[in-house]
Amino acid sequence: MFKPSYPLHVVFILSNHCNLSCIHCSSNADKEGDKGYTTNRVKEILQQMNSVGVVDVAFSGGEPLLRRDLPELIAYARSLNMTVGTSTNGYPLTKKTAWKLKEARLSRLQISIDGTREAHDAIRGSGSFDKALEAVELALEAGLKTHICFTAMRRNAHLLPEMLELCAQLGVDGFNLSQFVPTGRGALTEGLEPNTARTLLQTWLVAKAAYPHMYLSAHSSGLASLTPDVAACRGGCQAGISIACITPEGDVTPCVMFPLSLGNVKEASFGEIWSNSPHIKTLHKRDVKGGCASCSFKWQCGGCRAAAWAVDHDMMAEDPYCWLIHDKLSA
Repeated sequence: MFKPSYPLHVVFILSNHCNLSCIHCSSNADKEGDKGYTTNRVKEILQQMNSVGVVDVAFSGGEPLLRRDLPELIAYARSLNMTVGTSTNGYPLTKKTAWKLKEARLSRLQISIDGTREAHDAIRGSGSFDKALEAVELALEAGLKTHICFTAMRRNAHLLPEMLELCAQLGVDGFNLSQFVPTGRGALTEGLEPNTARTLLQTWLVAKAAYPHMYLSAHSSGLASLTPDVAACRGGCQAGISIACITPEGDVTPCVMFPLSLGNVKEASFGEIWSNSPHIKTLHKRDVKGGCASCSFKWQCGGCRAAAWAVDHDMMAEDPYCWLIHDKLSA
């Protein structure tokens, strides 16, 4: 009998409540968004995750720092020997809050910056770029491990070199190149052209060597076709394999960008949902279709399953943003 392994990393979306309304938000979060779980319910679900071997949780939203109990939740997850990350747009981070996160033993804080002031403010709202920079300064002063997250879309992908230089100047600990997937409020028109996606990752690979003191990560299964570095690829798309997501509604999904419900924690435990889901079994088998099925990088990459779901509503369809498939079709 096939028994899929449990995920090591889970993005736990605590609520859809946010002070901003970013154009690419996969959660459709805004000021009217649901405020999510009670403190005790979060702790119960963390216990369920811990019991099946989840070792890392990322508290997300919405804007997780709007929750007054966030330091308590971080401390509780740490007491279960999990490493813990959280993210912010910068607005709610004060000096006091930064030190509370530090005292709770937060493992990493991710601050979203999506380009230069003009580009970022167009995506997230006027004044949000400066607020993000202020948050970076406060986080570093508190001694928090601080990462910048850059979501590359059609409108801002060309700004990657400037973003990397900004991160080096700010002295942050890490930089995450996040792949845009057209889900939630994310429009299909913002999806990258395949060749642009390839150029973006090539730039990232060069930067990984050029900035050795900064931890660079990238959410892209396609790295496998550009580098033999196993550490950079991590087995390609890990949706439903080593990663998962829990939504504010209680749905367990294969990843934060992949809104396919595998089951709901209101009806079953996290472990029961994962072990009984036929979708998880399919993702583990990597029975992909189209160009992904015949690709020599099938097991090292597998194509982005979230993108396949978003564009074709078929989680095993070929990756719509793959440059290898695009090159073959153009030949």
